[in-house]
Amino acid sequence: MSEELEAISIQEQFESVIQTEDKLRIREFLNNQNISDVAVLISEYDEFASQIISNMSMHRAVSVFKILDISFQKQIIKELPAYKSAELLNELAADDRTSFLEELPSEVVKELIKTLNPEERKITLSLLGYPEGSVGRLMTPDYIAVRNNWTMARVLEHIRTVGKDSETIDVIYVLNEMGQFVDDMRIREVILASPDKIVSDLIDNRYVFLKVTDDQEVANQIFKMNNRMALPVLDENHILLGIVT
Repeated sequence: MSEELEAISIQEQFESVIQTEDKLRIREFLNNQNISDVAVLISEYDEFASQIISNMSMHRAVSVFKILDISFQKQIIKELPAYKSAELLNELAADDRTSFLEELPSEVVKELIKTLNPEERKITLSLLGYPEGSVGRLMTPDYIAVRNNWTMARVLEHIRTVGKDSETIDVIYVLNEMGQFVDDMRIREVILASPDKIVSDLIDNRYVFLKVTDDQEVANQIFKMNNRMALPVLDENHILLGIVT
């Protein structure tokens, strides 16, 4: 009963604040709510869906957008000003953005891809180019890769620099001088190793990986058999293209 009252209270507050048309008050109210509660508001007040998203901080707007049903996502992107939808799509994680774009007509996808910055456009086109139902459609490029000739001190510094933008820091992926995948390491190994220890001294070249063209059902079985939280995705040249979590 208390949860129902809380939900009603949020709805009443929203109805009150939206009527003020005070963008500052609306923004403050929305940014103070739980992400899941905002998603519920969008589902119940779909006529305000794009207004809700556009009045939130972009970080929180992205968090809400990615958990919405595809019908609301389509509506929001269609109704948002072009600059706002571009900002939203650029901020979405590559795998979330690809999942959304796959649900749209090809002509719409073509126009939306034009709004992405060069790096995100490259990533998205790459992901969209893989067969439907393949691992390539699930992978994210947000991972931490290091060279096999680095010291642990350099690895840790690299993690501090790029870790906040990575899908996971539990596993570190190791590349050779040609950029090919050679192994992975647990973060625990890095932390416990001597700072002057070289990466190649810690790895054993025994690893589990997915092919970019593997079927997603195959990937599920590999995950289950190996009890892994994340796996590297490689192409035919053993180049690391991304990871699947």
